[in-house]
Amino acid sequence: MSLPAELRKVQVTGGATYVISLPKKWVEAVGLKPKDQVALIPQADASLLIVPKGDLKSKEKSEATIEATIQADPESVIRDFIAHYLVGYDIIRVKLRNVRYRDLIKNTVRQKLIGVEVMEESANEVVIQCLLGHVELPLRRALDRMHVLMLFMLRDAVDALKNNDRALAEEVVRRDDEVDRLYFFVVRQLKAAVYNRALIEEIGLSNPRDCLGYRLVVKSIERSADHAARIASIIPTLATPINGKAIKGAVAMSSLAQEIHEDSMKALYKYDPALINGSMARVNKVIDLEEEAIEYLLKLKTEPRNMMGIRLILESIRRIAEYGTDIAEIAINLSVK
Repeated sequence: MSLPAELRKVQVTGGATYVISLPKKWVEAVGLKPKDQVALIPQADASLLIVPKGDLKSKEKSEATIEATIQADPESVIRDFIAHYLVGYDIIRVKLRNVRYRDLIKNTVRQKLIGVEVMEESANEVVIQCLLGHVELPLRRALDRMHVLMLFMLRDAVDALKNNDRALAEEVVRRDDEVDRLYFFVVRQLKAAVYNRALIEEIGLSNPRDCLGYRLVVKSIERSADHAARIASIIPTLATPINGKAIKGAVAMSSLAQEIHEDSMKALYKYDPALINGSMARVNKVIDLEEEAIEYLLKLKTEPRNMMGIRLILESIRRIAEYGTDIAEIAINLSVK
């Protein structure tokens, strides 16, 4: 529904009550009748959100149907399914023209999405329902859990690198699925708040523009977890374990990256210029350590395969630190009223 803005004069009745009239086209479009009620919800930007009372009641569960045709490739079916989940559908029916996709969809539900269960299953259909909402798992709690998981992934990936522990490296790679699950869930919440401004305070935000900021924050954390998994995945490919000044540099870079992330998240929740400035300064030290480690490896004439792997590992640690400063910049932007 898109209607032009209309100006209304504020009038006083009874000497104390301020009233305005509602636009007729809007009243008709939302189906209001005489004596119906509307909710007036003050917003953080000093505007007033007017919501028909019926829209505040719990609605019937929204439902969508996806046709998994014989010609469709598995990746496109999964992308379509996740897109419907992120938009906010409660029930998603997948029509299986290709029955080979049944296990693929069920595995995706288990590995990539949180609070989603297969409710019905037949020869040519799978019905999936989202059972978890923002009340059961609030935005900040989900975001904090995701961030802690990412930091543990980075710590364990560097420990696996230092000790050449391939089993620990494999465990780190598997943990990336849990971060992805929380990522998709948080994005689903933020999209819901964009569509329905009445949900903004319910999920723990104060302003519609916060949704964009937190969308960027959660993406920075998700990408950081991807880089931690990338570090772990490279470890088994190294011909010889990393040692000497290079491993010391990687450990020091990792410690600084964790500090940057921790301080940036603190500043996101409670603006603190000292934490933000400290994060910005530390990232330059991370870059210096990366350059020193690479220079050391070049002087040793490291075997090319190992050199490539180690450089990718150092690059991933640096990128994690830079994603931490991205969060700090978002904290600055959100603090400006």
